[in-house]
Amino acid sequence: MRDTSQVHRSQSASLPRYAIEFGEWMARVGNERARALGHAKLRPAHNRLIGFIEFEGSRIVDIAQAQAVSKNAIGQLVTDLEELGYLERVPDPADGRAKIVRYTDRGKKLLTDTAAIVEQLDSEVRAVIGERRLAELRSTLAEICHHFGLNPSA
Repeated sequence: MRDTSQVHRSQSASLPRYAIEFGEWMARVGNERARALGHAKLRPAHNRLIGFIEFEGSRIVDIAQAQAVSKNAIGQLVTDLEELGYLERVPDPADGRAKIVRYTDRGKKLLTDTAAIVEQLDSEVRAVIGERRLAELRSTLAEICHHFGLNPSA
């Protein structure tokens, strides 16, 4: 068994701990700001889904594969966002049996608001670590995600 100091370090000062805390902070603050901009019924699961839908639209099966979850789970989130007016399902022009999930005008407004929120979050992190280190952080995280196949848009 490892000594107590190693266990303590792994619990309090580990990369997973910092990554989780930072990611949760970004998600929580981003969600709070989206709510303040009129997107009151969004949940964190909705926000995560939004990041996987291409601007022109995506098929549910492709979103499910990118997130490594079931089509049913994605379908429920899409239904939620349809009911909130952010998404719609339309026939896939390449396959008449399939549907494309795409943004409504309200959904496009959410994307615009999200871009502004991301800029605010970047600015807040920049104020802590500076422009150079922010660029390094973004580059390092992108490299890690790419290496482990975690970034479907790369």
